[in-house]
Amino acid sequence: MDEQSDSTERFTVTISLHEDYIVARVAGELDYQTSELLHRQVKDAWEATHPLGLVMDLSGVTFCDSMGIGVLVLLLKQSREQHSNLALSNIPPLLERILTITGLRTAFQVEASVEEAVQTVQAPPQPDPPKTTNADG
Repeated sequence: MDEQSDSTERFTVTISLHEDYIVARVAGELDYQTSELLHRQVKDAWEATHPLGLVMDLSGVTFCDSMGIGVLVLLLKQSREQHSNLALSNIPPLLERILTITGLRTAFQVEASVEEAVQTVQAPPQPDPPKTTNADG
């Protein structure tokens, strides 16, 4: 078995569609080989339902590389474009550390449990913070 098929066989995305939100449970290695699969499955579910929010349950993630982080950022951007909320839940310590080191931890709404994340995504979407300019002209 080659490395690519081995990685994708150990990776799963389970999508649960609800009335006004989606829960995507991710398990395995979120990396350059699997990030496109995650993006495609979430995007397909989003387009089929047009939910108010998306909860990403990351409790099963065992590894994450830069492509995995990139797909999370892409999903965040797309959620904002669609005026939808995105919340991450059950972040493993390794992923929490990566998000913190890269400065991305504050960009995401992070909750301890799926239930808390569901409450977060059902709230009205938060607008992007206003851009500040230097008034010292």
